[in-house]
Formats: sequence, C-alpha cells, structure tokens
Amino acid sequence: MNPFSSFLSLLVPLLVTLLLLILLLEQIWYLRRKRNVPGPNILFPFLGNVIPLISNPTKFWQLQAQLSASVGFSVNYVFGRFIVFIRNTELSHLIFANVKPDAFSLIVHPFGKKLFGQRNMIYMFGQDHKDLRRHIAPNFTLKALSTYTQLQQLIILEHLKSWERLWSTVSPAEPIPLRLLVRDLYLETSQTVFVGTYLSSEARERFKVDYDLFNTGLMKLPFDLPGFAFRKAKLGIERMLKTLTHCAAESKKRMLQGEDPSCLIDFWMQEMVRVTAESKTPPPHSTDEEIGNYLFDFLFAAQDASTSSLLWVVTLLDSHPDVLRKVREEVSRIWSPESDVLMTAEQLREMKYTQAVALEVVRYRPPATLVPHIAVEDFPLTEWYTIPKGSIVFPSVYESSFQGFREADRFKPERFSEERHVDVIFRRNYLAFGAGPHQCVGQRYALNHLVLFIAMFVTLLDFKRHRTDGCDEIMYTPTISPKDGCMVFLTWRCPRYPNFTLN
Repeated sequence: MNPFSSFLSLLVPLLVTLLLLILLLEQIWYLRRKRNVPGPNILFPFLGNVIPLISNPTKFWQLQAQLSASVGFSVNYVFGRFIVFIRNTELSHLIFANVKPDAFSLIVHPFGKKLFGQRNMIYMFGQDHKDLRRHIAPNFTLKALSTYTQLQQLIILEHLKSWERLWSTVSPAEPIPLRLLVRDLYLETSQTVFVGTYLSSEARERFKVDYDLFNTGLMKLPFDLPGFAFRKAKLGIERMLKTLTHCAAESKKRMLQGEDPSCLIDFWMQEMVRVTAESKTPPPHSTDEEIGNYLFDFLFAAQDASTSSLLWVVTLLDSHPDVLRKVREEVSRIWSPESDVLMTAEQLREMKYTQAVALEVVRYRPPATLVPHIAVEDFPLTEWYTIPKGSIVFPSVYESSFQGFREADRFKPERFSEERHVDVIFRRNYLAFGAGPHQCVGQRYALNHLVLFIAMFVTLLDFKRHRTDGCDEIMYTPTISPKDGCMVFLTWRCPRYPNFTLN
C-alpha cells in the first residue's frame, strides 16, 4: 500500500467520526433549546427542515400551527437557525411589544438584513424610531390621503380597462390569471403615489424588473453568489435604492421652492423643509440616502401585501354573491361611473359596508401571515420557557385572525358593522397591521386603496372565477394568494368607461 492510501485509510475513519460527532452535537444543541416544546425531535443534518419550508411553505406553517395548539407555540430548525412559531395572540403581543435592544429585533424576512442592509426603518429602536415616525405622520394626513385617492383611481381605471381588453383578445372560453396583473397595478400605484413624476418612464420599467428580481430572491436560499437569485435580488435592491434616493433629492429641491405637494415624497419633504427652517438644522435620518431606504421600506410593506388583498377580494366576492350584491348596491347609491367624477374621501367614508368588506378580507386572509423577529437576548416567553438568544421568532398574524372572533372561519363582513364594535372588542386579535412600536403607519392608506379597488372593480366589471380543485388554497408568493393565481373571466358592465380628470 502506498503512503497516500495509508494516509487515507487513517483519515477517512477520523473524518467520519468527526462528522458523526458534529451531527450528534447539532441534535443535542437543538434538543436543549427545544426542551419539551412541541416540534420535531429529529433533524435533517445541517439543513433542518428548510427543504419542506421552501418546497411547500403552506403545509410547513400549517403543521407548525397544529403543533402549537396545546401550548400556543412550537419550535423547529431551519438552515442552522432555531425558530419559534407563535400561535397564541397574547404571546404574539408580547413579542410585538418588546422590539427593543435587549429583547427582539424586527427582521421582516429571515435573511432581511442580507437583502435590505442595515439602514432601514424596520431595524430602528427607541427614540430614533419614534422621531422618524413623527416626521412621517404628515404623509398620511387627510389632505395627503385625499391626494393619493385621486391618483389611485386614475391608475385603477387604466388597469381595469387593460384587463378587460386583454380578456377580449383571448378566447372568451379562456380565463386570465390576475396575480401578475394586480401586482403590476399596485407597483404602478406605489410608484405614482410615493414618488410621482420624479420617476421617469424608463426608470419605472427598470424598477419593475428589479422588483421582480427582489421578489424572487425573497423565496430563495441566501446564496450570495453570481448567478443566484439571492445575488440578483441584492443587486436589484441597490439599483432601486439609488433611484429612490434621486427622487428624494429632486422632491426636496421642489419643496424648497414652495411648490404644492403632489405625491407622498413631496408631503414628506415639505415637512422636512418646515422643520429645518424652524430649527435651523435638518432632522435626524433625513439625508437623501436614508430617505431612499425608508421609501423602499414603504414600497416593500405596501406592494406584496396589497397585491395579496386585492386578489382575495376578487376570490371572496366571487364565492359570496350576497356580499357582492350588497357592495354593488351601496356603491351605486353613493357614486356613479357615468358622472365622470372621482370618488371623494367623504364618499369613501359613506361606504360603510364596503369598508367592512375590506376589513374582513384583511382579517380572513391577512397578507403577511408571519412577522419574523430575532431574539437579541434570552427572553422569557412563559413561566416555563425562555426563547434562546439568536432564535428567529414568528408571531402568526394569520392564527390570531381566527381567535376570539365568532365563527372566525367564515367570511362575514357584517362582523365589522358599526353596531357590533368587533374592531374594538377583538382588536387584539386583529394583527394584520401589526402591533406595538412598529405597527403599520400606513394602514389607513392601505384600507382606502382596498375600498377604492372594491368599489371600482365591482361597479365597472362583471367577473367570474374559473374554479378548479384547490384553486382557493393558500400559496406563499411571499405573501399569500390563491393557489391558481386567481383565474377569472371578465366583461365590462357599464355603458362606457368613466372619463376622469385630476382635480
């Protein structure tokens, strides 16, 4: 036997022994953290349960929820990270209320910091975070929301017209999938409402491509190597941040000249100019680069969540014709497309039943079902269990939505009528917009857009879902949407298109 073969004969048993020792230590490490909490007892080496999570996230999280039924939470192990799934609403509130340096950090996505970087609002704590939210508040005043409402209607109308034209060019026997169409509608809405004319047509197209890359990267493993989806997502984000930074700089120049705001960034920069003039110094976190990062936070928070809600609106109204009839009756009493007049904020407030439908859609199918946090330190979750430092914790907004409410598994918009006060009685279970210091600052904006879409969609179009087995099952994209992409047949139901003009 030559020396090399002799060396290998000695080395291989050592390597096998070392590998087995590492696998044993990994199992012991996991079981010490797991203790007697429900969860798998045996791990797939190194990867844990990442393959089931990536291949079928719906089934993976359903299993975690089932495991959590007895004590309100469960555990698992994914790609080297210990995870804790929170089913119980009060335990979820405990996580949301303790986003601070010595407890939890909101991460939105398990690999979020690798994608977004560190300079984002979602990673801020304490007074800095409070101050920034205070400076953002003028973006969502009644005046600002009224401006956005007008822009939203113009965009919704153009997209509904294009959808109807698209269906008319296809065989009438063939349905069209709405998922990508709705995503494009909301991307244009976000671009127009957030940064307006500061984004050129060419920049919009590039932005759309980069956001697609980003969305794909969210659902892939974090291999930051050339050619991998995760790397493409990171590069796409860098380009989008550069574009948004430029938009912030241009808006700031325009607001310094005293012009009227026409989009969200204008309302923001107008307030910043005012504060700077009064205090003689710019407020913290107000550089163009920082504003660009925060704008991306808004885009990320709004884009996929709202796309999800619009798809579920179509799905649920089709499967509940009585609800659809009531919405159409209410909208027709308040607004007519033949008036060629945009809906006003006052008219939206009059649409009580349609607002209840929007609230129930978000409860019944909360877009972001999980809100990941990371444990900065060991945290006592209950009297008998402490979440280990470094764990990724997933409070389940979805599970909370089915707790407390009567007949929670039924789609019943009437539960949100003013007489029942369900939004007050069970508000702790209504976590679709989060809770605690990071509760969504734009929830009124999101609900306004949802009500507008419902009112215009059901008034201007007749629609019918193409129903197949499992078409309404939940699919993660990364927010939840109908499994079939929401396949529908569309026809125009009004004598003519409205002819809107911007006030």
